[in-house]
Amino acid sequence: MARERIKNSFSHKLLKSIVIGGVVLIAVTNPYFGIRAIEALQKDLKRKNWRKLKNSLYYLRSRGAIEAVQMPDGSFTVTATATGKKIAEKYDLENIKIIKPAQWDGYWRILSFDIPANKKLARQTLLAKLKELGFVMLQKSIWVHPFDCQKELAVITTAFEVEPYVNFIVARELDKSYKVRREFEIRNQIKLD
Repeated sequence: MARERIKNSFSHKLLKSIVIGGVVLIAVTNPYFGIRAIEALQKDLKRKNWRKLKNSLYYLRSRGAIEAVQMPDGSFTVTATATGKKIAEKYDLENIKIIKPAQWDGYWRILSFDIPANKKLARQTLLAKLKELGFVMLQKSIWVHPFDCQKELAVITTAFEVEPYVNFIVARELDKSYKVRREFEIRNQIKLD
């Protein structure tokens, strides 16, 4: 479970905190100054492990995930780059949710895929995530959801490295839509208005 190990690493928690917090100021005299409020790091920072923080910042900077600029007073401002934001999203899949709008727009979001056999594990993981998000199976490799989810699916398919094999379709009409609608409502305990 390398993905789980990365997600729980100090470097990933630091990157996620920087992405969420925007710009972080780190003072040279007290490296914990700008990071004290970051909840994800509280446990690690209580140990006062400056070397771990320094190594994580260096590692993230070498990967192009963060940008650190030294200020005239010797402090540093640290911001996440676009690459850093993608890395943070990639390993934060368990928090991805599809938001239910106040009213359904009547369109179906269809995900169709043809993932090669050498990516069997990625296919199985994608299917598990689709079920978790409330998708309904139309056919083995065609899944349907009524709410806007293109951004969420882009993150998921990128994380599982299957985006070239996936198509996203938005459709107004759906054959057997009554059956799909009913199955979605029962499975997700949501009434489509």
